[in-house]
Amino acid sequence: MVLNAYGVLKFLHVLSVVVWVGGVTALSIVTWRLRRERNRAVLAALLGQATVFGQRIAGPASFIVLLTGPMMVGMAKIGFGTFWVLWGFAGLTAHFWIGATALRRRTSALLQLASADSGDDAVLVVAARRLWSAQLIYLAIMAAVVAVMVLKPTL
Repeated sequence: MVLNAYGVLKFLHVLSVVVWVGGVTALSIVTWRLRRERNRAVLAALLGQATVFGQRIAGPASFIVLLTGPMMVGMAKIGFGTFWVLWGFAGLTAHFWIGATALRRRTSALLQLASADSGDDAVLVVAARRLWSAQLIYLAIMAAVVAVMVLKPTL
């Protein structure tokens, strides 16, 4: 086995996707399950940690994906107009847009409600559902990107 630059880039690329998308998936599921427990203190603590994860782990990991992907495309001489390459860029664009808008705002709103000592549980449930719906859309997009990256269909 020969270790080369492309192999190192691919390792960093795949590892970064695993950390980023896997972490977001796990935190989304745990947040949804905790919402059902109606323990505001635990939910608030998790949402705070999820925010830190997004800013310090998922964000940088997605940036590594953004850096390594084009480098591998250039090394492999595939062409940036290839369908699956464009799909990957579209997915990263969706990630940055949805993460910076819907996910951030909805997590913040739910965190604020969960951090209150008391409050209307119905409002908390609605905020949790709004976050969950955004997370599902986000994760479906990420799953579609991963599928196209692995299968590499041509159109």
